Amino acid sequence: MEITAEKIMQQLHKGEQVASVIAVFGEEGYYKDKIAAALPQAVFGEAAQEDREVTVFERDTDLKELSAVINTYPFFSGRSLVVLKDEKLWGGKDAGEKRKQQQEELAVLLADVPDHCQVLVLGEKIDKRSKLYKSLLKTAAMVECKPVKAYQLKPWLDEQAAVRGCRFDYEASQTIMEYLSVTDNAPLLLLEQEIEKLAVYAGQRKIWTQNDVEQVFAALPEVSRFALLNAIAEKRLGQALQLLGEERKHGNTVLALCGLISFQVRRLGRVKELLEGSASQAEIASELKAAPFAIKKMIEQSRRFQLGELERALLELSQLNIEVRYGGRQFEKLEEIIIKLLSD
Repeated sequence: MEITAEKIMQQLHKGEQVASVIAVFGEEGYYKDKIAAALPQAVFGEAAQEDREVTVFERDTDLKELSAVINTYPFFSGRSLVVLKDEKLWGGKDAGEKRKQQQEELAVLLADVPDHCQVLVLGEKIDKRSKLYKSLLKTAAMVECKPVKAYQLKPWLDEQAAVRGCRFDYEASQTIMEYLSVTDNAPLLLLEQEIEKLAVYAGQRKIWTQNDVEQVFAALPEVSRFALLNAIAEKRLGQALQLLGEERKHGNTVLALCGLISFQVRRLGRVKELLEGSASQAEIASELKAAPFAIKKMIEQSRRFQLGELERALLELSQLNIEVRYGGRQFEKLEEIIIKLLSD
């Protein structure tokens, strides 16, 4: 059966009975680590560390050995935990006949795990058309961990605050999503650490504000990048050059910054195009996959620019990207492009 990472975590923390086999797969490592960390306590309870029978299979797994471990009754605590990390066993779309045979044998083995054993299967990719996946779907808890985009963060943020008996006000949660709009996927583990700091910073206050977020989240690398892109979008030339200098001191390359600034210029240009086509704010948010709070701000920022100057800046950034690879001017040229774009 398919189950969300949040649901399986709730079951583990509440001590509820879970499926004998939990298969966790996908690109987001945050939930994999969380489930792997919570499972030993759920399986063994208060049993001493030395009495916990945990066996990990990471590579070149012998299925006969795996079967023996799963089906052997544990001597000390009465429970055993088997962690299967051997990515090759999951196979893929191009799995050979030998691998497919292994998968079929593994499917039979995992379909009949005794009550005394808990199996955790960890992987990144699995072919959902395979016999192994279809077999596991019938008896195992299948947990797919997909990366979380910045604009999808609000439920996760609300949950993190609720766990701590608090909540974000609207501007606070939107500010976090805006900070992370410069990334493809939200760094959940790093975010969780910042939220822990926020809880300490706020003390007894149960409502976390935008000011709290701005004070605490400064350690996130995304915050400094957001500040640079925001200064460019606001046409604040002096601040943009200062922040660019700081990024240079921190060791960020011209190519990385060029890509980041191109992303912002392209986004502003797309907002402007959509506005000229009479698109609504909701339609723009859907097109750019961004939070309404951020879109409203981008609409205001895009009005500071002409579409032609944004297009020209994109071409110049693209040319800089090419020239840098052949030993051309770097930060000085990038500064010139920014000065030209932000000067009235």
